[in-house]
Amino acid sequence: MRFFYFVFALLFLSGCTSSVNVHKEWSELKYYRIDFSGHEIKKLPQGARLVKEKKDVAIGVLDSNGDTGEFVVSGRITENDYIIEPMWHFYDYSEGFTTTTRDGKVKPFITYKITNKCHPDDSYTGISDNQGRTVLFATEKPCELEITFPREIHHGE
Repeated sequence: MRFFYFVFALLFLSGCTSSVNVHKEWSELKYYRIDFSGHEIKKLPQGARLVKEKKDVAIGVLDSNGDTGEFVVSGRITENDYIIEPMWHFYDYSEGFTTTTRDGKVKPFITYKITNKCHPDDSYTGISDNQGRTVLFATEKPCELEITFPREIHHGE
């Protein structure tokens, strides 16, 4: 009898879904990448699509209010069950960096420049966030990216 209840509970729980609409304000950036970490995306909002060969990762465009629109995903999730990051361009291949000190400690608010080595005129300059993260730089095909740190000029040094 216990086995029957276990199978019933497993079937019941496997059929549940959650809805998520995320609001973000990222100045000039309107593209995002959202990763639901193993929770399959069942329904995408307008302006979003799955990343190639993924069922739990999508890229999209924030609407005029800064919202993603409604995602429906498998299972029960909380805001700790997904990661949403700002993107430069609306492509599947993306990479971000974390700015750190020489000994590996996170160093926030560092000015950086990311350059697409396949198309050197394609670059993004920004400031890392409070956790040292840069924007996700997306490319149309797999390309090498270069990150540089423009020197700040300090007067009187």
